[in-house]
Amino acid sequence: MNGRFMGGTEIMHLVAHAGRLYAATSTLWDQPGDDPAVGAQVLVLDRPDAGWRVEYEFAARHWRMSLVSVTFTVDGRGRALPAPVSMLLAAPSDGQGHATIHARDEASGVWTEMSLARSSGRASSVRCVGMHRDRITGIERVFAGTLPGGLYSGVYDADVPGRIRWSESPELSGYKARPMAFAECDGALHVAIKPCLYRLVDGEQPRWETVYTLPGEVTRISSGLRGLTTIAHPSGHGESLLAALEGENARIVRIDPGDGYRETVDLDVLEFLGEQGGRRPGYAIVAYDDMTPVPLPGQRGTALLMGLEATHSTEHATHPKDGWEPEGRYLIRHPEGRYELRRIIDPTLDPMPPLVSTRTIRVSPFDGETIYFGGYDPNSVPAHNTGWVFCAPLETVLSGD
Repeated sequence: MNGRFMGGTEIMHLVAHAGRLYAATSTLWDQPGDDPAVGAQVLVLDRPDAGWRVEYEFAARHWRMSLVSVTFTVDGRGRALPAPVSMLLAAPSDGQGHATIHARDEASGVWTEMSLARSSGRASSVRCVGMHRDRITGIERVFAGTLPGGLYSGVYDADVPGRIRWSESPELSGYKARPMAFAECDGALHVAIKPCLYRLVDGEQPRWETVYTLPGEVTRISSGLRGLTTIAHPSGHGESLLAALEGENARIVRIDPGDGYRETVDLDVLEFLGEQGGRRPGYAIVAYDDMTPVPLPGQRGTALLMGLEATHSTEHATHPKDGWEPEGRYLIRHPEGRYELRRIIDPTLDPMPPLVSTRTIRVSPFDGETIYFGGYDPNSVPAHNTGWVFCAPLETVLSGD
């Protein structure tokens, strides 16, 4: 639209913000041919009957990004703002090692770059962004997990460019894997960084402590725990964390802070997929970034939707290039812990294009009753314009019809 080329190999994130639906694209493994060679783009859908358009575009060296909506209610001193301030933040990868966050100004539509860290000789990325209000100081902070570099935090400050004043040095560093997800559980902020789970200790001098470590060896190419999400504890008292372990032992686990962060297997993913399809995969990724809560009809509680991809390849020393299931699939976790497997099927398309991976799921900001799905994963194979978005009514999403 408007003469701007829109392309990409993946839809990384779908984000509801300010009454619109935004999407983050990736150009990883892109082979553009005669098309323009673009970097990662922020796309926007202004209304459900409109077309997607390019809202913001990064240089070609930015091949991926994280996208998140955050809301501040207090400033960096804990003083209440006259009105809540919601911000759309984009965090692109950078082949030159510069970790940045870009903030959109709602009034002008202008994006402002904010620098976090710079590394030499290595690409940099911000894989996840989280928000937390300190229970002792009352200060709200937004957190950005970079690799390399560390974990940075920022507070709202209307007088600085981008309106977020970031810490000059990381509050957690030295880890070797990408920070994958933040989640607040029982009032404490947690972050998953393979092979550990860290908890933020609030106070005037906040600090991070290790509270859980994955048991056993984890495949090198695995990103560890993904989709860190808070759920009610099965007992009805307190909260638990739910996360999906990527890899050749893919599973969804429940981790209970009230029980010394004890792990309970919620689902053996590969065994479950084998039972559903008649053939057990060798490797799977579930809940790339988060698990999406949706209301069940008839006040029957809340279900969680999780995207996935799986391969039958036995080569796990590097990311498998082949054997990936072509269908776009997702899991439904019911409140009682029961799982169902569903597929994305558009009856107007025959054949269906290869969707491969459901990366992101979001409830519509337009009506609250439509669910949007986005994804694809090149899996180390050249691709072009393979990123996709489908939507369906909640009833269809839950029934699979």
